[in-house]
This record gives sequence, structure tokens and C-alpha cells, in this order.
Amino acid sequence: MSNIIESATVDDIALYLQREEGLDAKRAHEQAMRVIDGFNDMMEKGIIKGWYFNEQSHLELLPSDNALKIIANQK
Repeated sequence: MSNIIESATVDDIALYLQREEGLDAKRAHEQAMRVIDGFNDMMEKGIIKGWYFNEQSHLELLPSDNALKIIANQK
């Protein structure tokens, strides 16, 4: 995926939440931990393979191959 510019760590997501949502550092870190927990849950269920920030600095999910097949079959 040529448009992936970096992986998103808890700290990256916290900074993103501070910038986009105006949260203070502590609250942003708490929310980022919840986001990562949700992403890990989706990974365990086979829905996504990972997450990253795209070229526009938006947080994106990387769907699993199985999820892509389901999406393709619904079109």
C-alpha cells in the first residue's frame, strides 16, 4: 500500500485526538487506549489486519482479506 505513511501507535492516535477533538493530553491518551483496544478486538475477529494514518493524516483501518471478500460479494 503505497499510501501508508506510518503506523499508528497509541501516542500517534492520542496526538491525533488532541488535534482533531481538542482533548487534553491525559484524556486523549485514555481515548487512544480505547481505540487501540477496539482495533485489537477487530483484529482478533478477523475484520482488520491493522491501522495506519493515510497521506491526509486520517486514521484508516486495513481490512482483512476475508472482510474484503465479504464486501466484494455484497456489491
